[in-house]
Amino acid sequence: MDHRTLGVLLLAVTALSGCASTPDTPGSASGAPASTPAAATSAPGAPAAASGTPAAAASGSAGTATVAYREDKDLQKVWLAEGFRFSGYEALLITETRAEVPRLNPDGRENLEWARGVLRDELAKVIEAKKVFGAVVTRDADLKPGGRVLKLENTIIEYEKGGGGARWFAGLSGAGQPVITVRGRVTDGDRQVFSFETRRSGGSGRARWLGGYLSDKDIQTEDIRDLAKALVEFMARPSP
Repeated sequence: MDHRTLGVLLLAVTALSGCASTPDTPGSASGAPASTPAAATSAPGAPAAASGTPAAAASGSAGTATVAYREDKDLQKVWLAEGFRFSGYEALLITETRAEVPRLNPDGRENLEWARGVLRDELAKVIEAKKVFGAVVTRDADLKPGGRVLKLENTIIEYEKGGGGARWFAGLSGAGQPVITVRGRVTDGDRQVFSFETRRSGGSGRARWLGGYLSDKDIQTEDIRDLAKALVEFMARPSP
């Protein structure tokens, strides 16, 4: 083989080797896997689950399928598990009232402690009189073993003791009237079936017209009694 032929062969081999080689960069110029479409990325702030579920449903257990919110004329804010009825239970247990008042005036501490006990007692008295349940108790020890029981827990979340001097001058407009807001919930075992939030502040005509002559506790007792009546009337409805 002469030198001319040998040179042609070497040039051909070199050219073929250059065509067969590949660049060091990956096949995707962006570096992202080709199998991942751009649409798979969620938009910022997109919820993980579908929206539309009532906020109150999140506070119930898995046994509560749907919790519906409604506004009640007397009880005000109400959440009730779908299909739930208060009838058919042997007893209602009312636990000790809690208080979670973030902005409580120091002069209201004593009255708040008093109101905690009055709220529990009045609820027990009014609900017992309505005969919605076989029994209304305030201690676990009073429950009969094996019975179907509902538990009512209440928390005072807003409180003001009121002031007689302000009621003398502007009681009709609500000045000086005591304030109490209660958030309650009812559970059947681990399942939350009902909750409410209601507020009272010198709602009776007596409190507005004669508030200057009445004590803060007299007016608040009337308010608590009215609250208890609204709650038991709601529980007693055939189809709430």
